[in-house]
Amino acid sequence: MEPAPVNQVPPPSIPTLFATALQHHQGGRLAEAEQVYRTILEIDPRHADSLHFLGVVAHQRQHLEAAAELIGNAIALNGRAPVFHNNLGNVLQAQGKSREAAAAYGRALRLKPDYPAAHFNLGISLQAQDKLAEAADSYSRAIACRPDFADAHGNLGNVQQARGFLEEAVASYRRALRYRPEYPEAHGNLGNVLRSQGRFDEAMAAYQSAIRFRPGYAEARNNLAMLLLESDRLEDAEAACRAALECRPEYADAYRNLGNILRERGCMAEALAAYERASCLAPNSPEARLGLATGVIPIYVADVDASARAIIDFERSLDDLEAWNATHEGVLGRAVGAYQPFYLAYRPDDVTAALSRYGDLVCTAAAAAWRPARISRRSPRGPTDRLRLLVVSGQVRCHPVWDVILRGMLEHLDRGRVEVLMYHTQSIRDEQTHWAAAHVDQFVQGPKPTAAWQSEIVRAGPDVVFYPELGMDPAACALATLRLAPRQVASWGHPVTTGLPTIDQFFSGELLEGPGADAHYREQLVRLPGTGVCIDRRPVGSEQWNGPERRAGVVRFALCQQPIKFDPRDDGLLSQIARAVGPSEFWLVAPQRHDWATIRLRDRLAVLFRAEGLDPDQYLRVAPWMSRQEFDGFLDAMDVYLDCPAFSGYTTAWQAARRGLPIVTLEGRFLRHRLAAGLLRQLGTTGGIAASRERYTAIAATWAHETHHPVRRDERRVALREAALRAADNREAVHAFERRLLDA
Repeated sequence: MEPAPVNQVPPPSIPTLFATALQHHQGGRLAEAEQVYRTILEIDPRHADSLHFLGVVAHQRQHLEAAAELIGNAIALNGRAPVFHNNLGNVLQAQGKSREAAAAYGRALRLKPDYPAAHFNLGISLQAQDKLAEAADSYSRAIACRPDFADAHGNLGNVQQARGFLEEAVASYRRALRYRPEYPEAHGNLGNVLRSQGRFDEAMAAYQSAIRFRPGYAEARNNLAMLLLESDRLEDAEAACRAALECRPEYADAYRNLGNILRERGCMAEALAAYERASCLAPNSPEARLGLATGVIPIYVADVDASARAIIDFERSLDDLEAWNATHEGVLGRAVGAYQPFYLAYRPDDVTAALSRYGDLVCTAAAAAWRPARISRRSPRGPTDRLRLLVVSGQVRCHPVWDVILRGMLEHLDRGRVEVLMYHTQSIRDEQTHWAAAHVDQFVQGPKPTAAWQSEIVRAGPDVVFYPELGMDPAACALATLRLAPRQVASWGHPVTTGLPTIDQFFSGELLEGPGADAHYREQLVRLPGTGVCIDRRPVGSEQWNGPERRAGVVRFALCQQPIKFDPRDDGLLSQIARAVGPSEFWLVAPQRHDWATIRLRDRLAVLFRAEGLDPDQYLRVAPWMSRQEFDGFLDAMDVYLDCPAFSGYTTAWQAARRGLPIVTLEGRFLRHRLAAGLLRQLGTTGGIAASRERYTAIAATWAHETHHPVRRDERRVALREAALRAADNREAVHAFERRLLDA
């Protein structure tokens, strides 16, 4: 008898196997999916879909070469499937092959023009190639295919932000959030734009939303710290930065930002340690290297030795930066402007060589990174053509640079001969910004990325670019390292050589420069009449100062410069004046930022007062930061203004002169030592200018004693106020500036 037949189960069909593989794949079970795809290929080696998805699995496992080969084999079998080309593009993009990826996405879109994912991915590859306009177009096409595509709206916002189209970027981020409210990256990037626009409250809310939806979002916490730093909330900024580092302990940018915060708080050693840590974690980061190089320059120095070491330490840091740059060609230039050696000028020694060396390094690096277009001169001007002057500054607002250098220049330039364009690189706007915009031929408001500003300038084609200050504004510093016009000039808004080979002339004043001053500049020094500026004469109302009542017989000295400007070498002058005068008060004015330095300066001065047998509590006083109106009232309540020898004050001396407050200044070698002296010479009241420390002390004591004789005191104050009014309108400086530009 034959055995009964056994029921045999037929093997599953390829469609059934493929459906099973997809279920595993979609469920994240990659090993099971891979096994089934391989089973299918054993049955049918030409099964293109299995080859394709096997390549996708390889991509998900970061096996990129295998992924590219598998998906390429699938395309060889079936080149008409758009998804194959799209996923090949994803693999190529992951390999860093952006151009090849873009070509793959292009093939997908030729097969399916309304393919939103391919448009989106093409945008990513174009963005990686810095083809921002084309990337924006791709993201827009993705959105046209799928209006609720939140990621496409978010990425479009990123591109718009990089191109300087900030309002458009805000709109894109808000659309992304409309479709996906719990989208941390869109909240965080929206915060970045709002912060750059100076909309701090809105930016704060955006960062907080990003952190609420993703508590471990280190970037949002770090950017919140930057916002708090810019808002002068330094303790909160440090806490936010340390929270970012708790989320990501090896976050180099957060360490760099922590260095910035600690430096602003006066914690120099801790700041340098943070910059060092950032450089170790990101050895290829130009921002970290620049932060470390300039971070060695102290904001405040505790003693004479620390002051003397500043230039030496900076030159040593330049050795390291030059060595790093030699092995990272084309990298440093993109970070120029993020940090500047601004505080080097606060040291009283000659900084020309160090700044020139730094200028050579950053200009060479910037040219290699940005490769600016070759600048050619415009054809010779005819009799009716105007010289095109572009002013680039971050201080087109109520600010000393505007009040002293820019406003008078704009008012009195001959607009029939000079066309004025003004680029205000920062977001801050006030009544002076609006005035400027209404009084120039073209006004462009920032902020914008360096590339966007560079494009603006090249399109404008100026004959001359004028930087009234270099050192305060990152965008202006970055642009000044590039040759963007046939002639580029600077002025003394930051009263020290720029050190940049790209700046041709430095405009100063004949009354501000001493013998041999040409040697203090990398640029050609141009001495304009007087102090080289036409001061803003607009009246400012005063408010009565709410300080303590004056003790009988006490003379009040005003020390109105920022405390970081006082060098330890000059500290003894004050205690010597106190001994010569008798009962007296020396009023320090705390700045809006770096108020910790006021406390340290008072403590530093107290040591010398005690050494003279004087009780510092009886002599040293501190006034809080004040508005302009309050400050004028403060000056009215003082008897003598003591200018800072290491870094003279022009704006504060001008304010003192307008209130009739006698000024004592020690005229030194360099421009930054001679600002108040130059102003006094322009006013024709030179009795307060001292050529030695002994004379500085003697003048201060003489005028202090004069305060006990009300008639003589009042006569001197009236005479000084009248001289200030007569000397303010120095239009000849503006006309000379104009002539020098036209002649050049």
